[in-house]
Amino acid sequence: MKKYDGPIPPCGIFCGGCPRYDNGKKNSCGGAADGCLSRKCRSIYGCCVEKKGLSACFQCDSFPCARFKKFRESWLKLGEDLIENQSILKKYGENRLREHFNGLILED
Repeated sequence: MKKYDGPIPPCGIFCGGCPRYDNGKKNSCGGAADGCLSRKCRSIYGCCVEKKGLSACFQCDSFPCARFKKFRESWLKLGEDLIENQSILKKYGENRLREHFNGLILED
């Protein structure tokens, strides 16, 4: 897990916990502003932001939909529960979610 202070994507992933985040490889991602916002994540971002005009999945009447649940499964293996992340976003906002995960980092 790496420190991350950028925007939180609509799916609620903490980008610092993503194996592609700032990994120094060709497939490296700079976080939500680089990845989601440049349309590398078409599934959740396209549905939530582009089709429905929402900023986070929890705002959708269908949350958690089948698409979100399937997407969540892969992130559970990486130590992030996106439903829990959505709950934090809903109750406290992006800053609290970043603080939560950045507080778990023991070493940069």
